[in-house]
Amino acid sequence: MLNRVALTAELGREDAYEVDLALAHLAHTKPLDLLTLDRNYPSYRLLAALHQAERAYVIRCSAASFSIARQMLKGEDEASQIITLTPCTKQKPVMQRLDLPMTLTVRFVRVRLSTGEWEVLVTSLLNEVAYPTEGFRELYYFRWGIGTFYGLLKTRLELENFTGIGAEAGRQDFFATVYLCGLESLLTADAQHQLDQKQTNHPLKVNRAVSFNAIKDQALYLLLLSDLSEETLTQRLTALFLTNPCSERKRNPPRTKISDRASLDFHKRREKRCY
Repeated sequence: MLNRVALTAELGREDAYEVDLALAHLAHTKPLDLLTLDRNYPSYRLLAALHQAERAYVIRCSAASFSIARQMLKGEDEASQIITLTPCTKQKPVMQRLDLPMTLTVRFVRVRLSTGEWEVLVTSLLNEVAYPTEGFRELYYFRWGIGTFYGLLKTRLELENFTGIGAEAGRQDFFATVYLCGLESLLTADAQHQLDQKQTNHPLKVNRAVSFNAIKDQALYLLLLSDLSEETLTQRLTALFLTNPCSERKRNPPRTKISDRASLDFHKRREKRCY
């Protein structure tokens, strides 16, 4: 969420169930990891699987997730509640077949967003002293890095603009794009650290148009073909990444929704393509 490096990536069917995809990634996590998921994921099966795997989590709830979440989204009841969940009648055979626990003790937390609306989270962090309710708003906000990561893959790197029409071409493009994004994150870390030290009205960040172009035009040659030392390579790449940094301004909600026609026009005719 904080460094834009994907730990694992998979391609699935369009009609795949989000919970199935999430659980497939579980083997790539560690016991001390804290997993954060959005409103498409909360279900008894997922929570039970996470408890069985001893993974901590914070998941945003929709009104349809759990009845208590629906009440809390209305501003009712306490802002932090520890609840024991059980599967519904239809889910019990599934839980038994998968050998998942039939009761779960979880915590529901409610925080108010800057827009004024309520946000309800379900979490395994039960200790209200060690994990106070007011801290969950900032904690879950870190998940925004996942959304921007998807945006970077789809827009800046045009993930869906495949170089071929076959399945293998699609797979190659997908994994190459994810790899490239992680490589860029690692290579720009030193440059971003230098920008973080500067005192400006708005935080500065590495210009992704510059960094991805630098990797395309310079980094692969420097890393694979050059005889320069590692220190010299790092200095040259960092100098490239520091070119034309951009200001990072916080988005003021609510975000304006543009029409599909305007969005298509932007991506086809106006977007600056750098890769």
